[in-house]
Amino acid sequence: MCGFVGYFSFDAKPSSSTVLQSMMDAQKHRGPDDSGMRMFSLRNQTTYAINKSKHNPDLNEVFEGCIGFNRLSVLDLSKDGHQPMANNDETIFIAFNGEIYNAFSYKKELIQAGYKFKSKTDTEVILYLYQHYGLKVMLEMLNGMFSLCIVDLNKAKIYIARDHFGIKPLYFYANDKIIMFSSEVKSFYKHPLFKAELEESNLDEYLMFRYCSGNNFLLKNVQQIKPGFLMEISSNSWEIEQYWEIPDSTIPESKSRKDHFLNLDNILTKAVETQLLSDVELGTQLSGGIDSSLITSYASKKINTELESFSIVFKDELVSEDKWISKAAAATGVHSHRYMFKANDLIKLFEKATWHLDQPLNLPNSLGIYMLAENSKELVTVLLSGEGADEVFGGYSRYYDAKLRNQVEPWMNIFKYIPWLKNRLDKKFNFNSSQDDAFIKASSVLNERDLKDLLPNSNFDRALQSRRKRLSKIQGKGVKRFLKYDMETYMVDLLVRQDKMTMAHSIENRVPYLDRELVNYARSLPEELLVSGFKLSGVNKATKIALKEIASKYFNEDFVYRKKSGFPLPLEFFFKTPEFIAYMEEIILPGLEKRKIFNNILINDWWAKSKQSNKTKQNFSKKLWVVIAFEIWAQIFIDGSGAYPQ
Repeated sequence: MCGFVGYFSFDAKPSSSTVLQSMMDAQKHRGPDDSGMRMFSLRNQTTYAINKSKHNPDLNEVFEGCIGFNRLSVLDLSKDGHQPMANNDETIFIAFNGEIYNAFSYKKELIQAGYKFKSKTDTEVILYLYQHYGLKVMLEMLNGMFSLCIVDLNKAKIYIARDHFGIKPLYFYANDKIIMFSSEVKSFYKHPLFKAELEESNLDEYLMFRYCSGNNFLLKNVQQIKPGFLMEISSNSWEIEQYWEIPDSTIPESKSRKDHFLNLDNILTKAVETQLLSDVELGTQLSGGIDSSLITSYASKKINTELESFSIVFKDELVSEDKWISKAAAATGVHSHRYMFKANDLIKLFEKATWHLDQPLNLPNSLGIYMLAENSKELVTVLLSGEGADEVFGGYSRYYDAKLRNQVEPWMNIFKYIPWLKNRLDKKFNFNSSQDDAFIKASSVLNERDLKDLLPNSNFDRALQSRRKRLSKIQGKGVKRFLKYDMETYMVDLLVRQDKMTMAHSIENRVPYLDRELVNYARSLPEELLVSGFKLSGVNKATKIALKEIASKYFNEDFVYRKKSGFPLPLEFFFKTPEFIAYMEEIILPGLEKRKIFNNILINDWWAKSKQSNKTKQNFSKKLWVVIAFEIWAQIFIDGSGAYPQ
C-alpha cells in the first residue's frame, strides 16, 4: 500500500525533480518507508532514476515526464521492493499502489518464460505480466486492489489504471499543456500549473448525495479515474477506456439453497485467507456488525497468534455498539481494542480528516475510522474491514423497499379508498417517480425542495443525470440492478473514505468482500437469497439473506438479525455541545456567509432549530453536515491552497 504521483508535459517542457519531490511530500503519509523518483522522455525514449543518496549529474536531456513513489512496506520489506520498479533493460517501469492476492500464482510460469526476479513483491510480478501478456490481459488476471502507472518507452506510452471496484483512489488533472496523475489530489497543489477552482456544475450532486459519483469532482479539471477504467497517455494526447465492469445479474446455477450457502462460505473463507498475506502485523476493524464480525471470525481461525481487533465506541449507549463488539470479540477469540469517540474529537479531527480525504467529509463516521486508524497504528500496519458486503449482498433497507414497491403498486387503486394509507405508501415508495428515480433518490440527503431552497440556481435533473444514465445501462431487472448501481456509485465513495482515513496513518485497509471470485458468485445467486419480499419478521430477515445465513453458523440469531445501526455518530448531541456551537458560529457560519454560494438564511434557520431541545420533530443534523463539510473543505482546498490544517 503506497502512493504515487507524476506528470507529463504535452508542450515538451522539462519536468522538475524538485517539484516532483514537493508533490510526493504532500502524500508522504501513504508511504513513509521509502521513496523513489524517475524522469523519462516519451519522445526520446529515455529515462533516468534519481538517486537521492548520491549526487545526481546535471540532466542535459529534456525529460518531459516524471513519476514519484512513496512506499509503505507490506510485502518484502527489503530495498528490493523499491519503486518505481524497472524491468531488466529499463525500458518499462511501474509505480504500483495496492496488493494483488493472486500475484504469486503466476510467478512460476513467468520464471519458466525466462523472467528473472530480483524481489519477492507482487509489484515485480505485475511488471512482468504486463511485459509478457500486455496491459488488458494483465489487468484481467489480477485479483486485488490497485492503482498503477506503467511507462513503456518502447511504445512511447504511459498507462494508468484503477482496480475493478475502486478500492484504491486515482485522480488526474489535465489541460492542453500538462496532465498530472496522483493517488491524492492534494499533490496537484504543489505544481505551479495547477489552479484550484470550484466546479460548480457538480455542486448539485454533492449536496444531494454528499459525494460526486463517476469521474466527477468538486475541482475544475480534476477527475477521478473510474473503477475498471484505464488511461493511455501519448506524447500529445490522452484517452480513457473501460477494461472491465461488474457483471450484470447472471443466470444462477441450479443448486439448492444449502449448496449456495456452502459455496459462498468456502469462497469467503478463501478470500479472507488470501488477504492475510503480509510481512507486517495485521488486524481487523470490528464494528460489531455481522460484516466485520464475520471477517474477524474467518481471520482469527487462520492466524496462529491472537488476532488484534479495533473498534470505536460512544458514551451514548443508544448509538454505541460496545455490547455487540463484546459479543463478537468473545465469539471469535480476538484481542479487542476500543477507543471512545468524544464530542471534542469532532472538532479536533474534522479539518485533518478533510485534508486527507481531498473532498468534503462524506459521512460523519469517517471521523471514527480516522481515529481508529490513528490508534491502531501502534500495533498493526494492515487492517481487514467489512466494506462492500452491503452492496454485494443487499444489506440496505432501500433494496427491501424497492422489492416491496413492486408488490404494493398493483394494490394502489384499491388503497385510494383509504386516503391515509395511500398517502403513507405514496410517501414511502415515491410513486410519483419512476422506480429507477425512486431508488436513486432513496440514498439522497436533500430532496428537490431542499436543494432548490439551499442553492437557488441548482438543477435537480442535472444532479440526477449521470446516475440515471448509469442505472439505465444496467441490464436485467429487480434488486440486482440496484446492487450494481450502488457498487458503481455509493460503494466507491465508501472505499475512498476507507483508504484515505486509514492511509492518513500509513495503514493498509483490505476488503475481502470485494474478492473478484466472491463478487462473481454473488452476482449469480438467485435474488431471493439476497433480498426477499414482504416478511412479517421485517427488514432484518429480508436483507443480506445469504450472508446472514452464513453468519448464523458463527454467531447466535440475536446477534445476526438485530436492527442494522450503520455506525452512526450522535450528531444531534455533538452539535449541542458548547465547543461545537462556538466552532460553528465563529468559523463555519461566517465562512458560508462570506462565500455567498448558499441560502444562508435557510442554513441559519436549520442551525437555530438544531440547537433546540429534542422538542423539534425534524432532524437537521444530516442537512447541516452537508454544508458544514463543504465549508471546511472549501476553506482548505479553495481558500487555503491545499495546506495541511494546523
